[in-house]
Amino acid sequence: MKKRFLVGLVLGASLLFAGCSSKLEDKEQVTITNGKVSEGITVGQKLKDYTFTDQFDKAHSLSNDTKKVIFVFTKPTGHLVKTYLLKQDKDYLKQRGIDFIADVSGMPSIIFSMFALPDFKKSNYTVLLIKDKAKSKTFRDEKHKDSVMILTLDNKIVKDVKFITNEKDLIKAID
Repeated sequence: MKKRFLVGLVLGASLLFAGCSSKLEDKEQVTITNGKVSEGITVGQKLKDYTFTDQFDKAHSLSNDTKKVIFVFTKPTGHLVKTYLLKQDKDYLKQRGIDFIADVSGMPSIIFSMFALPDFKKSNYTVLLIKDKAKSKTFRDEKHKDSVMILTLDNKIVKDVKFITNEKDLIKAID
């Protein structure tokens, strides 16, 4: 019985991921320099404080030293950032004052537990996880949810927000 369940689970997960494209449509970078981006993000105002757990269940909060925050809300955007970060030193994000936040709130819990979380744990960098849909909505800009969102901060004040879909723009935004 257990074997049948596991085979069914693996087959179901394979079907789920078979339809997922990990390729982003390369769009021109969009930069927002004023106004409201989402419920918790307004350029020119303090970023809504957050506390998220990382892939090892350790809590992290927004700090005055945070210079940039990278948000990903989809699998393809997560893969774009992951591909770049795997080429960097393990302290790359920390040295630059960057938090990396991945929204996993829409992922079925069994898929998260069996596949995504073990993959996150293999990362040589910290990934903060949004597990709650309401919290995700606080930060997500629906118009640009298929882009990597990068906030530039100065003492928690949002200076600008960039939406990017390719590695070249990612490098320019965070290096």
